[in-house]
Amino acid sequence: MDAGPLEEVPTDRCVAAGDGACVLVRIDGAVLAFPNRCLHQDSRLEGGVVVAGTLQCPLHFWRYRLPDGEHVGRRGRLTPYPTVVRDGRVFVDLPDAPPPMSLREQMLAHARAWDRGDPQ
Repeated sequence: MDAGPLEEVPTDRCVAAGDGACVLVRIDGAVLAFPNRCLHQDSRLEGGVVVAGTLQCPLHFWRYRLPDGEHVGRRGRLTPYPTVVRDGRVFVDLPDAPPPMSLREQMLAHARAWDRGDPQ
């Protein structure tokens, strides 16, 4: 996926690319791409800031080490997407989108979450 010009990728925060599927940030001259989903409550990382070599989620301030995406203080990590800069443009290799869930699958997922008392 063509994510746009290299000069538009900031070093102090992350920006969404690929219709919001991923976020991009520049650190130490490299462009990094991660899913636009925080491990905490599945919130969007878009707009997160870079502080002391970490990407900080804008909603609940969870932090991920850059460049590997490892969560600071807990288990888990953001899975990076491969990036390439060619002719001043950033290209990200996004995985294929999962197939849409059927209505039955959606209802079962909702029922499972409801049984646990998880709000949706």
